[in-house]
Amino acid sequence: MPHHMSEKSSDVPRESARTILLQFVVFPLVVVAIGVGVFLLFGSLASEREEIPSYLGAIQSGSSTRRWQAAYQLAMAIQRGEASSHPNLAQDVISIYQDSGSDDPRVRRYLAMVLGKLGDPRAVPVLTRALDDPDPETRLYAVLALAEIGDSRAAPRIQDILQRSDDAALRKSAAYALGRLGAREAIPSLRSALQDPVADVRFNAALALASLEDPSGLGTLRRMVDRSELAAIPEIREDQIEEIMIQAIPAYRALAPEEARPPLTALAGSDPSLRVRAAARAALAAPAP
Repeated sequence: MPHHMSEKSSDVPRESARTILLQFVVFPLVVVAIGVGVFLLFGSLASEREEIPSYLGAIQSGSSTRRWQAAYQLAMAIQRGEASSHPNLAQDVISIYQDSGSDDPRVRRYLAMVLGKLGDPRAVPVLTRALDDPDPETRLYAVLALAEIGDSRAAPRIQDILQRSDDAALRKSAAYALGRLGAREAIPSLRSALQDPVADVRFNAALALASLEDPSGLGTLRRMVDRSELAAIPEIREDQIEEIMIQAIPAYRALAPEEARPPLTALAGSDPSLRVRAAARAALAAPAP
């Protein structure tokens, strides 16, 4: 018999949605594993788990606190791979999302995360409408969910966010998503984003362009593998520098294999980060494109 979900503070996320997500949007390829990352950052799960139908019921009719906690726990259940025994889950979640209009935005955020993890293209219309949600974190979750689903129908709206949003978090998410969606029609917008005043947006745009086999971001990629250049960015942390370099190394090698060889050889031999050294060695060992 399933246990009831605890409402103790130890059972629920401890960081704001934006704090959690931005740590996985700054460097685009890391966002591919966003579900795993969110799982780790949210802290420990409740030891007592319910069944997926119980979560759905709580989201629809529970107390305000119970509803968003149930939405969060549903997202974690999907991360644990429990969706396979519920073949209609995507449609059920879509229906609940559509009915959640004026509710706590946390419910919409976690349901958007669920829809992204389920990867069902039927969710694209509702997630595309969520790009106009009044809650900025919900918009952020929707962009990343659409990137996970990978349906190019969402590309025009996401491109519009990249071009027009005054929210840097949304712009960097949009750049990442356009790369994931293979949106070649967005190449001009991504090229423009290489001039964005926010470094994270420029980095996302360069990696997205590289994934589209467009060399326009090559100069940005060069800077992304230069530790001294990155260290000059205000308030950047060492772990962020390391992650930027690891993500940029294979893209740089793929776009400019001969040019990249000397700097990557230097990184492979002497960079202070063992992870950066390993990434450089792997890129150098990969077949030239």
